[in-house]
Amino acid sequence: MVEHLETLYGNSIVPKELAHLGDYLLVTNHDAWQLCKGYFQDHPPYDVIMISTLDKAELDEIHQNISDGGLEFVGLGGGTVLDATKYFAYLNNRVPFLIPSITSSNAPFTDFISIQKNGGPFGFKVDGYPKRIIIDNELIGSADKRLNRAGFGDLLYMQTTLNDWRIMQEKRVGTKVVEEIEGKILEMMDSTIEYASEIGDLTGRGIRLLMENTQLSAELYMDNVRMPISAGSEHLFAWNLELITGKQLIHGEIVSLGVVISSFLQSSFLPDSKYQTLRKALDDAKVIYHPDELGVLWEEIKTTLVTIEDYNRKIRNFHTVFELIEWEPGVLNRLKDYIYNQG
Repeated sequence: MVEHLETLYGNSIVPKELAHLGDYLLVTNHDAWQLCKGYFQDHPPYDVIMISTLDKAELDEIHQNISDGGLEFVGLGGGTVLDATKYFAYLNNRVPFLIPSITSSNAPFTDFISIQKNGGPFGFKVDGYPKRIIIDNELIGSADKRLNRAGFGDLLYMQTTLNDWRIMQEKRVGTKVVEEIEGKILEMMDSTIEYASEIGDLTGRGIRLLMENTQLSAELYMDNVRMPISAGSEHLFAWNLELITGKQLIHGEIVSLGVVISSFLQSSFLPDSKYQTLRKALDDAKVIYHPDELGVLWEEIKTTLVTIEDYNRKIRNFHTVFELIEWEPGVLNRLKDYIYNQG
């Protein structure tokens, strides 16, 4: 673990840790606040700021009304809330106090502050940005189990991203695979997949294992920002699916569907794509990824796939397995059969 992060794990530890703070502003959203405000009764916030966006203009407007009177910044929620908290604390030269309400985000652990400008990414990295992070198993466990399980999919992405890297190296495209990074990813995947059922049951050990590996994955990327491990074909699928459908979908769930699709396609180029292992792990962890449960139609998936390289070239410029796929009817039919019937 990196030195500038202080991460504490436990049950019902939020009130105890809040007691060490002076006056603080709480950055949150409606759902997280309604579910968790009982943890803040003993030491209530000076004020509560509700966040629903990472748009820089809106965040800056909110920040103008924040007093610079030595207040601390506490964030309670998912990725949007925690990134907004990091942004406000950064502007006020404070160390943010971050309390994830769900497992499905690496926002507490990364040095990136992922705000947006004019509808597009405008995030920036603050090397060595100190943060205090409280992983309260009881608090997280009180959230919707579906949201927490979705976080597993947004960790398994590292396997399909590594698969892309390996495949494209064989095709002499992109950077050479670094054995040390490869080894760390494989170790992380093995240690997580082994306990998929416990993660799905959201036991204390399951929550801690998922969050610790999420932190390790964030740190691995921050230490190797020039390597293609931030996202891969599975995220290209998820991002383009949202664009094609215009639907509000749970990020970790559609990334999980992307993992299922990508790893299956990767198996034609990489025998050890682990496509069956990854799918079983998602099933064991009770992650929702089946299109019917997501509210996504096959025609939407098909359109997403056949347009994915156009999206990639315009927005991301990743090198993934999708570069190698010809979307012939046979390929699409085999993929459809695998997604809906497990092949």
